[in-house]
Amino acid sequence: MTLAIKTTPAVRMILPALLTGAMLLVIAFMALRPETPGAGWRAPWAIDPAVWIALAVGVGACLISGGVWALRPADPAVLLFAVSGLATLAFCAGAAAGYLPIPLTPDQAILAATINAIGASAFGIAMICLFLNYPAKLPGNRILTRLTVAGFGIWTLSFTIWPWRAFGIIQLVTFTEMLLIVALVVLQVWATRKDPAARAIAIWLGASVVTGSGFFIATVAAPITFGFAPLIPAIYAFPSFLLIYAGLAVGLLRYRVFGLGAWAFQVFFHLGALLAILIADAAFIGLLSLDTGMAFSASLVLAAVFYLPLRSLAWRRLMREQDPGAPDVFAAVIDTALAPSPGQRASHWEALLRRLYRPLEIAPLDSAVPEPVVLEDGLVLLIPAVAEAPALRLGYRSEGRALFGPADLALAGRMVDLVRYAEASRGAYDRGVLEERARIARDIHDNIGAQLLRALHSPEATRKDAMIRETLTDIRDVINNAEGFQAPLEDVLADLRAETADRLEPLGIELHWSLRASPGVHPDRGKVQALRAMIREAVSNAIKHSGAKQLVVSIEVDAGGLVLKVEDDGCGLKGGAAANGGRGLANIRDRVGHLGGEITLGGDSAGTLLLVTIPVSPAEAAQGTARLS
Repeated sequence: MTLAIKTTPAVRMILPALLTGAMLLVIAFMALRPETPGAGWRAPWAIDPAVWIALAVGVGACLISGGVWALRPADPAVLLFAVSGLATLAFCAGAAAGYLPIPLTPDQAILAATINAIGASAFGIAMICLFLNYPAKLPGNRILTRLTVAGFGIWTLSFTIWPWRAFGIIQLVTFTEMLLIVALVVLQVWATRKDPAARAIAIWLGASVVTGSGFFIATVAAPITFGFAPLIPAIYAFPSFLLIYAGLAVGLLRYRVFGLGAWAFQVFFHLGALLAILIADAAFIGLLSLDTGMAFSASLVLAAVFYLPLRSLAWRRLMREQDPGAPDVFAAVIDTALAPSPGQRASHWEALLRRLYRPLEIAPLDSAVPEPVVLEDGLVLLIPAVAEAPALRLGYRSEGRALFGPADLALAGRMVDLVRYAEASRGAYDRGVLEERARIARDIHDNIGAQLLRALHSPEATRKDAMIRETLTDIRDVINNAEGFQAPLEDVLADLRAETADRLEPLGIELHWSLRASPGVHPDRGKVQALRAMIREAVSNAIKHSGAKQLVVSIEVDAGGLVLKVEDDGCGLKGGAAANGGRGLANIRDRVGHLGGEITLGGDSAGTLLLVTIPVSPAEAAQGTARLS
């Protein structure tokens, strides 16, 4: 029977913590111990900084790789990553031993050099095996992995064991491993060209390794391999390895991997600039015998003149992205939201998304999406339904060469918000258009219809012509929305009074008209027009239906509001007329409701009463009243 022990990431993390703790304690003890018995311990700041640099890099690499392994222990790629962390810990420990204040014995020096060489070679072996198998499994990866371990392992052991010890060969070994790593990175990028997520990881991991270990190789291993002095002390190039582990940890965990591809190129280019300056600086000093200041200045000039333009050109070629300007995006979104038909709005919106993101796939979604969201590690961007278009699924950004990143998500969110705002504004505009059409329809029915009816019943030709001219004036007033000069209320209603009397006189209906208003009061034009229309409609109803002999029209305007009463002595309302009425009464109700007023319609056999109350603002109602009757 076997006993299965279930471990957690915290438990698994104990192993790399113990390894790093043991190395840290051993090196720190050897660095700080008293030089002679009875002497005091050394202060940490009195030790060569190279010791602490090596310790920091080794401990950081091991803890990062060990932490990733603790989270995903069954992943072969993560296991190789953990092995590279142990190898980094080993070669950093061996390098730190060479900077200890107490000289090492010959055997201790050989042991330190052996640990350093094996660790450096093992790091390269782990990286080669990693890129043979991740993110895509390259052809022949199994046999090539075995050959890598056997070939470089035997080569390393051949110069680290007695009697063939030649530790300087380690620089050639690591340089060769680096060339293979670069070649495998290129192959991985090519192999994952149809898988944007894997391609982004390949670019990210490749950029991390090439910029991290490549900096060490270019400044230390390569010069030594070709017989030159290193550009900088080896120990000071070690921190570049931490970039490898930070990048590999992110890529292997695939945590928010979208957007990393472009960032990897930027890191590569910036470190490339630093490396170019260092190489040029060393060349000026070594070949032209310039002093340090002159050489560094000349290196900066060359980097600015040659490297930076080439870097910009390479960036544009690699990314092939066009940054849409905010004004262009704003104009395109507004054009989309204000397109005349739903079909045009939907097609414009889809065309805009295609232009900005260039996805390989764009398809409608069956389910609703409240806000833009990126899924599947950046492969997919979901867009909510806007601009009469359904919710959309955008797949494989930039024709499959990139992933949707945070910047894409933010842009989509801003565009969706802008479209929604523009649609709300367009909806308000459309509602305004409909309301204006309804107002014109009411005015035509109430004003124009009543006046034409009055002209029809006028027995005098000259009066009929005058009424038609008034009707034409009202038509122009309806079209222009009563804009222009605003006559005093007394004048407007005095004209209406005469008009009403003319309409009633041929039918033998006596008019009693009263107006109580403050002199010079000016209710807004909409209220005045509504008042005229309601009086005309009420008079038309009395003419057609009431059989009355008298009609009383009373208007009062003060700070409390505008009150209209129209009362006749006719036959009153029949049946459900008070509740239903015809088109005319419906128009009166609409006008009163639009102005925030109230309407009461009642009547019996003694006649009919229409009572309308409309609020007015303090600016419209004057203080004081005057009686006109």
